[in-house]
Amino acid sequence: MRKIICPTDFSDTSVKAVKYAVYIAQHAGAHLTLMHVVHLPIVDTSETALVANELLGEQTLDAAEKLKAMVMHLEGIHGANRDGGFTCDYVVKEALLTDVTEQLTSKEGYDLVVMGTTGSDSKLEEILIGSNTEAVIEEVKCPVLSIPENAPEPKLDRIIYASDYSEEDRNALRQVVELGSFFGAEIDVVHVVKEDEKMDGEEVETFWKDLQTLFPNVPLSFQEIRNKHRDDGLKKYYNQVGGDVMAIVRRKKGFLKSIFTQSLAERMTYQADIPLLVLHGVK
Repeated sequence: MRKIICPTDFSDTSVKAVKYAVYIAQHAGAHLTLMHVVHLPIVDTSETALVANELLGEQTLDAAEKLKAMVMHLEGIHGANRDGGFTCDYVVKEALLTDVTEQLTSKEGYDLVVMGTTGSDSKLEEILIGSNTEAVIEEVKCPVLSIPENAPEPKLDRIIYASDYSEEDRNALRQVVELGSFFGAEIDVVHVVKEDEKMDGEEVETFWKDLQTLFPNVPLSFQEIRNKHRDDGLKKYYNQVGGDVMAIVRRKKGFLKSIFTQSLAERMTYQADIPLLVLHGVK
């Protein structure tokens, strides 16, 4: 993990995401870029274009001042760009958040996005934050860590990975193991069997042996649990063991479908209550 991008709109939710981004950058010795996106206005006359350009310029300058102050704060508190073990800068872009984030992750080597997300039962501003997070997850190919406003202080001692016994699990777990290695994190690989489904002992044994071969000397454990609803089983397990992040694979364009139901995907993106690391399956 070399470069982290953290979009911020200076809300309480995005401030919490910045804390997580800093925490990861410190432990990974990574470079962190704080980013604010100013949306281009739609204009239809030269007069409105002039007003829009003036407004855009003011917003850009204001955002740059805020970001500069944030970087200086991180330099003073955490030793960024000095002896704190990580570097930090900022950018202001005039574009759509999804376009900028996709370009940075695909062209400029950013390999983790950390951003805030909030519930859809909140004010319009927070609905837009949740919508932006889901849109970024949809577009970028690198891992996205979404942080709810009510998340605890950053900690990555235990990562819960939701497994579906697929080849994608094996590939996605490489990224989870890499992230966990910076914190000495325990990684719980959890598969939920519905109450009306039969467990395939041979499949389970093969899968677990493969993981032990792929990830020797990694604090990895495997749990197969039974619950009527996969989402409920995963969340109960997460809470029981004191998880810090839940990791899932996004397998199909549109929403997180394979393991989770459509309703859970909506709750995870719009009504998030736990830090969620979304990985992308191999096509």
